[in-house]
Amino acid sequence: MRKITTTKLLSVAVASAILGGQAVAADSNDSSYQLKTKTRLVYFDREYDGSVNDRTQSAIAITADWTTPQYGGWFGVGISPYFVEELGSDGRETTDVLNFSNGEMQGYSLIGQAFVNLTPTKDLSAKIGRQTHKSMLLSSSGSRAVPNSFQGISAQFLPVKGLSLYGAVYDKWSPRASDEFVGFQTDQSGEGDISYVSLIGLKYKKDAYTLEAEYLNSKDYISKLGLRGSYVTKREDSTLKFTAGVFGSSDNGDLFVTGAESGELDDEDVSGSVAGITKSSNDGLAAFLEAKWNKGNTQLTAAVSKTDDIWIEDNFAGDHGTNPFPTRSRVGPDMTNANETVLKLELKYDWKDYVPGLVTSVAAAKGWDAENSADSSLGTADEDWRELAVSYKVPSVKGLKFTGIIHDYNSDEVGRVDGVKGDDRDIRLYLDYTYSFNL
Repeated sequence: MRKITTTKLLSVAVASAILGGQAVAADSNDSSYQLKTKTRLVYFDREYDGSVNDRTQSAIAITADWTTPQYGGWFGVGISPYFVEELGSDGRETTDVLNFSNGEMQGYSLIGQAFVNLTPTKDLSAKIGRQTHKSMLLSSSGSRAVPNSFQGISAQFLPVKGLSLYGAVYDKWSPRASDEFVGFQTDQSGEGDISYVSLIGLKYKKDAYTLEAEYLNSKDYISKLGLRGSYVTKREDSTLKFTAGVFGSSDNGDLFVTGAESGELDDEDVSGSVAGITKSSNDGLAAFLEAKWNKGNTQLTAAVSKTDDIWIEDNFAGDHGTNPFPTRSRVGPDMTNANETVLKLELKYDWKDYVPGLVTSVAAAKGWDAENSADSSLGTADEDWRELAVSYKVPSVKGLKFTGIIHDYNSDEVGRVDGVKGDDRDIRLYLDYTYSFNL
């Protein structure tokens, strides 16, 4: 276990103070200058079927999101430095919340966001530069010490009430626990071989109905299309929300070769295939149905998903967590294997009448009939997971929140199915303190 170095802690404190000083120095009569700081203590304890992969990692992280007002009503700037310092690590040395570099686990720092925000009209906005992103098929993960972000341009247009059109083009990203921005790649290509990842989408909401559609293009590698719709019915003391979706993934060029997606697709099992050389293919298709019932402090969710050919989650190497299916867990794995059916149940309760700020969630899912995506005779599997999540917002300290997740995953595999993993238990603890300055 390594100790925090005084130099690195001082650098975190000094940088935060500088940003705070810049915000104070701004026009104090303009309330749209904002500085939002977040301090996170994070701890991961991961135990696998086979102790060689067992590990623990803990860190302290500070993010400072500073934004200006829209000068002239159309031009603004944002910057977000990230600082992560190791508190301790044990077991297998690999990147989780800490950076594994030069043979050791260590903290890191980077400018996670640095963008120009343009609002030429009240209905049109655009960001140019480094930024976080959240949409149906591409998202910045918030499960580590700091979020990963993307470099490029994004835009949103609101032509009529209830309708949002959006799009983005990115050429680099910051992988989890990384201190730099890098070009996109596959598991077989070099950095930057995926020259860009782009997407376009729409969201329309009217009364109780919501409709969403998004198309993603990972250049010369994979393309995806997602459609999702929901309807909410309200009764005197409860609400019931129904959601349905269908998603496709497809090979999209010369980079989609054998082994390009080594963690999910079983194309290396095809007779005569050569990793990195033999052309591969994917025609993934999956759908889901979800019902979510709310009454008082209780929320009950039931969801089922069905996959035909394997739906590939990762848009590029290292992309984890961009999963639009309600049958997913907070931790993984994906459970979108060929021919797999998944059923999930979840009970969430807000204890505000007894312990204000406390919310608990118990969830479980079962997946069955998963197959090797190249040849069903080469492997079949069932998998399941159980999960307990607890969050507590401290009433007496605004912005202070504790989150704990206990996740247990098990599989029963015959032969090989790459998307099915070995048994594991995962404990994740977070203590977040967020404070915003409006100056």
